[in-house]
Amino acid sequence: MKPTRKIFRARRLGFTMAEILVAVVIMGLLGSGMVSFLKQATLMYYADRARFMISNDVRSFTARLDTDAVTANFFCIYPGFSNRSTTVGSVTSDAAVSDGEVGDFLVLVYTDPASTGTGTSMINKLIGYYREITNASLNTGPVHRFEINISPAVAANSSAMYQLVNTYVTGTVSSYPTITQISQGLELNNALNTTTPALFYNRQNRSILVSAQVSALLSEEGNGSQTGNTYNFTVSPRG
Repeated sequence: MKPTRKIFRARRLGFTMAEILVAVVIMGLLGSGMVSFLKQATLMYYADRARFMISNDVRSFTARLDTDAVTANFFCIYPGFSNRSTTVGSVTSDAAVSDGEVGDFLVLVYTDPASTGTGTSMINKLIGYYREITNASLNTGPVHRFEINISPAVAANSSAMYQLVNTYVTGTVSSYPTITQISQGLELNNALNTTTPALFYNRQNRSILVSAQVSALLSEEGNGSQTGNTYNFTVSPRG
């Protein structure tokens, strides 16, 4: 009896060109979707970090300003850090704004309680908050703060307030510490169209209204996010 001849079919190895093309297309779609997802996740991450930074900035700004203001004796608001006086002809006078007007430079003035009985206010400290406008078209820039002790104290009536400020608040607009990264002033004069919106509003020479949009910008490797929130609050020196 002849042995039975076994016939083995060759197993098919590899893939057809059509199968490879389908696999490449699917992988491309998955890769594209993954890139889009990662980019969106990165933007959300930056936005969350920016909101966290804004929250910290605003908390620090409002808490410190409130504490500083309630212990101050009086305040002056100037149009800007470098705009403390105005000259008409040959006469130079203080540029502090009046009731209903706005400015970007707040000076809180403190006097020595021991001098109250003498009838002369002796200034022993100045604390200031001001906005440095770094982008004129967007009206935005960081907010700075300074605290200057004056020793010996000087009489408040010894010279115009702007002269006292000029004597003790020296340096450039960027010299003092930053407390917010990006801010946009929202306060307007009563006329509404006579000035660029500023940070501080003089209310009846008794209170300071602060109105601003505080933002934070984060970016890395081409990805970034800018987030902002609007804040309004009022502080009043003790007088």
